[in-house]
Amino acid sequence: MSIKNITLEKNFLALAPMAGLTHAAFRELVASFGGCDLFFTEMLNVRAIVHQNPEKDPYLICGKNDRPLVAQLVGREPELFAQAVARLEANFSFCGYDINFGCSRGAIQRYGWGVSLMKEPALCAEIVAAVRSATQKPVSAKIRSGFEHNREKLISFVETLIQAGVQLVTLHPRTAEEGFRRPARWEEISWLKENFPSLKILGNGDVFGPQDAQKMLAQTRCHGVMIGRAAPLRPWIFRDTKSYLAKGEIPPGPSPQEIPTKMWELISQYLPEELREKRFELWLFWFLQNFPFGLHYFSEVKKEKTLAAKLEKLRQILSRERLRPYPARPYLLR
Repeated sequence: MSIKNITLEKNFLALAPMAGLTHAAFRELVASFGGCDLFFTEMLNVRAIVHQNPEKDPYLICGKNDRPLVAQLVGREPELFAQAVARLEANFSFCGYDINFGCSRGAIQRYGWGVSLMKEPALCAEIVAAVRSATQKPVSAKIRSGFEHNREKLISFVETLIQAGVQLVTLHPRTAEEGFRRPARWEEISWLKENFPSLKILGNGDVFGPQDAQKMLAQTRCHGVMIGRAAPLRPWIFRDTKSYLAKGEIPPGPSPQEIPTKMWELISQYLPEELREKRFELWLFWFLQNFPFGLHYFSEVKKEKTLAAKLEKLRQILSRERLRPYPARPYLLR
């Protein structure tokens, strides 16, 4: 399977774009365990790309092994999307551009970005066309169910995107109001597969382990699976899923106590100093949810005054812990 210059194997796996989490350091951590078939950046604000120096933007830092890498763009003005892509084309080597029509966070919706744009299909088509005008690379879109679970509206919206030039669609089958509160309706991924057999479709939502990925592929017949919240807990989930799909086996997990040190080393290598501890803390909040007392552990680590003391406390705590079998399901969001 290929989308122009991106070659994707059957049942391909993608790392979901997650604000504050899927920066270059985390993508490199995922890559160190074998990686995935498609990486996405965090949401990139097209206004910031246009009005700031992109070469100095920490959100645009790329790793060495996080390839193929797609830039995910957020905003609402078509002209800014075109200008942003032109600047990225001149300064970076992304393999494609993904448009965020799915983020349901309050601040994003207040700006009229993300899932709010699903109320304006004509504007979405203009945005896609603007991106297409600035690049020869693949253009994709990440969407939600919209503001209700309505088959006709969802199919009509995706048809609009296809006509505008989108070549791959990722569907997170929850409405804007549902957030993560209700189970993802995987049958809606099947709706897209049935109606658009030639469209490349990524399923996203409630994949917390290799078994879930296998079930989604079997039930929806989508081309690939995008994994989000489970990835900060288990950055090696893509390795495990590939092994499970190919051989029905899940390799032994790494030692938990080694992972925070490895993550900090990558953060120190790739992120500017003013962001390092904040990004490390955010990732740690998720990673420690692998363990029953993870929230308590997180509080104990935060009490330490220095980074060295925090890392030592983590080594002590995690030396007593073992990873539980999948699913790796977070019990808190942030």
